[in-house]
Amino acid sequence: MESCFICGEEGILIEGRCRKCHIKEVFHFTIPGRIKVPYCKSCNSYYTNRWKILDDKLSFITEILEINISSNHEIVLVNDFIKKKKNTQVRVDFTEEGNIFKIKLGIRPFSDDPSFDMEAETEILLSGEQCQRCSRFYGGYYEAILQVRDEEKKIETDKATSIIDIIDDLSDRLISKDRMAFIARTEEKKEGIDIYMGSLSAARKIANELIKRFGGTIGESHKLMGLDRDSGKKIYRTTVTVRLKDLTQKYAYYRGHLYILDVAGDNFKLTSLEDDEILSIKGKEFEKEIKKETIRIIEKDLLEVVELIVTEVTPERYQMMKLSGDYEPFYIPREDVHLKNTLIAGDNVKGAIIDNRIIIIGHESIISNI
Repeated sequence: MESCFICGEEGILIEGRCRKCHIKEVFHFTIPGRIKVPYCKSCNSYYTNRWKILDDKLSFITEILEINISSNHEIVLVNDFIKKKKNTQVRVDFTEEGNIFKIKLGIRPFSDDPSFDMEAETEILLSGEQCQRCSRFYGGYYEAILQVRDEEKKIETDKATSIIDIIDDLSDRLISKDRMAFIARTEEKKEGIDIYMGSLSAARKIANELIKRFGGTIGESHKLMGLDRDSGKKIYRTTVTVRLKDLTQKYAYYRGHLYILDVAGDNFKLTSLEDDEILSIKGKEFEKEIKKETIRIIEKDLLEVVELIVTEVTPERYQMMKLSGDYEPFYIPREDVHLKNTLIAGDNVKGAIIDNRIIIIGHESIISNI
């Protein structure tokens, strides 16, 4: 019987080597017995090349193992061995003990031969450390002040609350990509709203989003705060000022109907002036409708409203007359009137004139005056 040319053991040989010497020669695999990973408990984040949220434990463990495993084979981490895979497979099992993940690895160097399977163990320690973001957040740090102002007057309380809700929501979205996009504090002042933000980039993005929704202008000012101790560079604090257009009531003409336009969080709320029906449209969808010109925004001062009286009612139509101007009667099909109550002759109503079409938006019945 032939013997291994490395250790001299007799038996079945592979390329002149016994199984142990063969696997040692052709397959190298190492992993540290303990891996320390900086972990910030305050925001549930860990650090590799940057701070990231630990929202999925298996993905986290996979990332840490891929960084720390050293092998001369291409490694694929799997939940269970797969026969058809040609790569070297490493099956991962783990348990938790406090801030330690105990890891057991089943290693299959050759997918077509499980007889070479081996095992390894390691543990991942979440080493407590406060990240820079949380250190700055809890220390009251801010890089920029986002000032929200109304071009015309003081922002009303309900509008201020709505705008703050929008900014909070936008900040939450940005934090996934910019960890410094936090809001350090919010101040409501007579002249408007001041939002202290950890990221100038985030403040600018939110400012642009507000302009998209409400219209207005953006300006910036910079104040020298001192020098950076390490780099010697000048440190500036930036104020981003958003001057919104008059936030008084606006209207939306949408699919042949007229609505009061309002903002509700990240959505736009449309309340019908005809039958009080309420529509809620998501911000992105609203922007698309604006671009397609299926929604038209009408300023309050530009909405032409006329007083009308119902002079005749038939099963098919209403005859009405303007109470000013030419006083000439005109007809409106009954299916084009969407008021909750049925009109009768003598009723006073209001009509909004849009594209030479009168939309009935108000109803004062003569019955209510008896």
